[in-house]
Amino acid sequence: MGEHRTIVPAAPRLLADDAALDRYLDEHARGTYATRAAPGGVDLATWLASGDDACERCYGQAARLQVPLVRLPEVGADPAATALLSPQLARRLRVVPLRIHGGLLAAAMEDPSDSEALAALEFVSPHRVVPLQATMRGIRDAIARSYDRVEDQETVRRLGLDPSLPAQAASEDEAQRLAREQPVVRLVHGLIADAVARRASDIHLRPGEHGTDVLFRIDDELVPVRSLLHALHAAVVSRIKVLGGMNLAEHRRPQDGRTTFALEDGSQVDLRISALPAVFGESVVVRLLDARESLWNIDQLGLTAADRERLDDVMARSHGMFLTTGPTGCGKSTTLYAMLLELRKQRINILTIEDPVEFHVAEIQQMQVNRATGFTFASAMRNFLRHDPDVIMVGEVRDRETAGIAVESALTGHLVLSTLHTNTAATTVTRLLDLGVEPYLLRASLLAVMSQRLVRLTCPHCRQVEDAPAHMRELLGVGADEVFHAGRGCSQCEGLGVHGRRAVYELLVMSPRLRTLVVPGAEADRIHQVAIEDGMVPITQAAVALARTGAISLAEAWRVRAD
Repeated sequence: MGEHRTIVPAAPRLLADDAALDRYLDEHARGTYATRAAPGGVDLATWLASGDDACERCYGQAARLQVPLVRLPEVGADPAATALLSPQLARRLRVVPLRIHGGLLAAAMEDPSDSEALAALEFVSPHRVVPLQATMRGIRDAIARSYDRVEDQETVRRLGLDPSLPAQAASEDEAQRLAREQPVVRLVHGLIADAVARRASDIHLRPGEHGTDVLFRIDDELVPVRSLLHALHAAVVSRIKVLGGMNLAEHRRPQDGRTTFALEDGSQVDLRISALPAVFGESVVVRLLDARESLWNIDQLGLTAADRERLDDVMARSHGMFLTTGPTGCGKSTTLYAMLLELRKQRINILTIEDPVEFHVAEIQQMQVNRATGFTFASAMRNFLRHDPDVIMVGEVRDRETAGIAVESALTGHLVLSTLHTNTAATTVTRLLDLGVEPYLLRASLLAVMSQRLVRLTCPHCRQVEDAPAHMRELLGVGADEVFHAGRGCSQCEGLGVHGRRAVYELLVMSPRLRTLVVPGAEADRIHQVAIEDGMVPITQAAVALARTGAISLAEAWRVRAD
């Protein structure tokens, strides 16, 4: 029998300049290059030293696929090649055609194994595609040079702006003019529509010294989308301000705005806009609130059968207080809205006070905080009690006054739902005591606390075995032989390796034993331990259990751990 040998991938070739790419394509065209792996390839250390964006992932992928590494921008893109792909397609697929040479089309790619990107290149060109491995930043910058700037320069010319002048705030009249110009309208509306299509929760406009970066927050990560010329920054910001009903003449103070954006299919998305003065111009973030994506029902929360039963019991109560807790953006409001959708099936009066109202729900009376008129959480709740409510939802318990009125309402025949910023369910009890709630009142009013996090689901299209570090396994209590999975990154998941999110949580339901621990100087650790003995599954344990199913990576469970 022959001796078994492990096949080690050949070191990939490094194309560090235009001449190196031309030589490589010449070899292919002459048929003298038998395989895609180059003799005398570059070693990992040399690759990592070639630029601060050079990463081990790119090297490993190039070696595995036997394709060359290409350094951008040292290797330039021929306009005749880049013209083959539309800017929108190049941005979405993260591909830049570099050269047409001898019947071959060389293309720099974030993922040379991406079948969708390869198929798109083969469709637009009769030439045989030669994929090359580039870094994420290299692709982003190449797209900016080859596509973004060409488009932007044409837009700047049509607007009559001077691209050589530094970015500066436009006068109110000029801002009004720019905001109405068709190229600007198309640009902004195209960004919003693209963000919705790519499941983004936010659009970021970051002005810098050399232009404005546009990024989408997708599955909790900021993904670079494109760059804007400095000269267009004021025009784009003006258009967004017009949409949000904001003051075009104000550039030195923070502003907030809100509007509803209509998509081509007739559906609508709520936009919440924040503008802040920064060194190189106004920084803008647009929060996208798509009711179709963000309004969940109870069944979509991912509760276990036992916890669903406990939550149903809470919603069946005529009075008491239920709280969701966790950091900003962890889905607390989503959980409360899911409960409201369930509660409205009953013939009861539901009132909410929010800052701001995120989603409009039929058959529920929703109010919005207005500090200018003194309409705060606390003042609203005082008036709520005279409005015959059965259920009250308060956007957030922020201070002693709101906490006190929430507890008082829970004790006088109302079911109160709200949120609080704490890391675990047990520390919610100590936080409320710190806010000045009397222990005997808290014992009588608090029904349950759900502490939660949002975890990012592993992309099913690029799922592979995860190499989890030993210390992570040890601290999370998993065996060295247990197999976990993580995403490699592909066009389906924007190169992130994750696609979609879901909640992991711990549900603490107040029991007679737990109520005896609600005393002055209560210890959160003791409350946490007794809650576990009563059946609560801690967040960290819930996340590890989800990782064992393959839905998330062990690294994701480590990221959201609450211990």
